[in-house]
Amino acid sequence: MTYLITCAFIALDFITGLVQALATKTFSSSIMREGLFHKVGLILCMILGILVDYAQNFVDLGVTVPVAGAICAYICVMEVGSIIENVCKIDPEIMPEKLTGFFASLKGGTDDE
Repeated sequence: MTYLITCAFIALDFITGLVQALATKTFSSSIMREGLFHKVGLILCMILGILVDYAQNFVDLGVTVPVAGAICAYICVMEVGSIIENVCKIDPEIMPEKLTGFFASLKGGTDDE
């Protein structure tokens, strides 16, 4: 279920990014293509984590903790921040300032970024 939820966050970020680009009339196929490559990279990282977790049962990789869950959690937090940014660009009045500031701090930035 963790992987499905992570993929849902990735898909929602893509959809909100597309809606934001259309709403702000900044749609660009090259930017969309770049975003899709980024999303594929995230999915590949998730697959790598799953493979590492599976391989730990058979091969000594020097890692004995489950990494796929941590990768998925990081991706979900990152995507939540991006979704909020997209929604705020669609309609800045939707998200309260405290909430956007909270998620910006999770991403390691400020809400001015």
